[in-house]
Amino acid sequence: MIERVILTKEKAGEEGAIMKHIDSFSRAYLESYCTSTPATHDNIQEVFYIVSGEGVFKAGDEARRVTEGDGVIVPPGVPHFLKNELDEPLEFLILVESVEEGVGTLKEAVFRNYRESSIGQGHWNHLVHNLFVQDDGLVKLHSVLVVRMEAMQVADTHGHYAETDEVWYMMRGSGLHVVNREVCRQKPGDAVPVAPSSGHCLINDTDQPLQIFYFAHYER
Repeated sequence: MIERVILTKEKAGEEGAIMKHIDSFSRAYLESYCTSTPATHDNIQEVFYIVSGEGVFKAGDEARRVTEGDGVIVPPGVPHFLKNELDEPLEFLILVESVEEGVGTLKEAVFRNYRESSIGQGHWNHLVHNLFVQDDGLVKLHSVLVVRMEAMQVADTHGHYAETDEVWYMMRGSGLHVVNREVCRQKPGDAVPVAPSSGHCLINDTDQPLQIFYFAHYER
């Protein structure tokens, strides 16, 4: 497995170490016909999201074929691995949240495609699918979403408190992300943390829709 860590938990002086609650966020690949090393973790829970490709995800006694849009929550103590059976790369994202002693967790993995949840609307023009929320077994994460914006749309500007973790990761398309007074062109593979902020806003200034992988821990 080829893994590139994008963001990690806050540590002084380390680039990308900015999150306060979530341990890490990574982008990973399995090349053609490769299998990840089987793993079991005692004190962390992982969330996987398939960006492209197709494979088989084995978690505990359950094996599922996974493809674009599928997510998996793997609780502590559940052995798991991912297998790419095709002649093309399998791309996926990984979120890690630590589990403190005494905190109850799931006993089995949860599999879901984001299209299984109903679509909602947020901040004017965000078209939102819940992938996982806390009722599904998340521990420190409060929500993991897939967000779409249609062409030539703008979202409502809003801010976040200092102890919030909120990250927008571009999967498809391109847009302008305004955070406080900074503006960046967000392209596929770019992650934009938006907390803390006095205001942030995503603008799709292109003639194509964009799609975002979103995760957050909220402090209100």
